[in-house]
Amino acid sequence: MIVQRASERAAVPWRNGLGVQYEIICDGSLPDDWTWRLSTADITQDVPFSVFPNVDREFCVADGNGVVLNINGADHRCEPRSVTTFRGDDLVFATLIDGSVRALNLMVCDGAKQRSLRLCTAGENIVDCSVAVAIGSSSILVADRDEIDMQILDTLVFDSPTTIRVIDGVVATI
Repeated sequence: MIVQRASERAAVPWRNGLGVQYEIICDGSLPDDWTWRLSTADITQDVPFSVFPNVDREFCVADGNGVVLNINGADHRCEPRSVTTFRGDDLVFATLIDGSVRALNLMVCDGAKQRSLRLCTAGENIVDCSVAVAIGSSSILVADRDEIDMQILDTLVFDSPTTIRVIDGVVATI
């Protein structure tokens, strides 16, 4: 198990250069040699998203008051701790609701093993968890008999699927 602190991740510009992201895990190398990846992003202004053809995307508001994603001309209000799914080649424009947000982004290439985000709250056990990210606030998890305190966007990455228990807070898992 690897404990990855959000404060230690390096900022990387978005593909379109209009924002920054922080890579959590990627099964290949950036920019284009991967089949799935998980990252966070700071959205500090109203902005278009980068285009990723042949990719399924899941977007979760991990911190902040939310955004409205205009996806191909239709508005989708994304509240805190919500997950919105869209295609990487969709035209997406984010409009902040009330201040900056930090988002969790899962991208999976067509033909790759399917992965998806699942939001879990205190008291839940998650079987076969490979990644867990604290969202909304700090969280406490138990994994392999160890209690781990996580600040917002801190992440646990497991070498093999593991059963975890959420003691406090909300986590997004894969």
